[in-house]
Amino acid sequence: MKKEGDTSGNLCGMEVFVDETLTEDKEIAFNAGTHTDLIRMAYNDFERLVSPKVVKVARH
Repeated sequence: MKKEGDTSGNLCGMEVFVDETLTEDKEIAFNAGTHTDLIRMAYNDFERLVSPKVVKVARH
């Protein structure tokens, strides 16, 4: 299990932020490093692997 602050699963050790509303979705999709490739995965898996900081970004 990852410890708080462990960024070993993140690209270049960068922090990852996710809007709080996305935590309610079953899946998340994001750019895979090109303009044509996309990664789609279960949000629970994304959260486990990346340990994103959940923040309020979008206005509703």
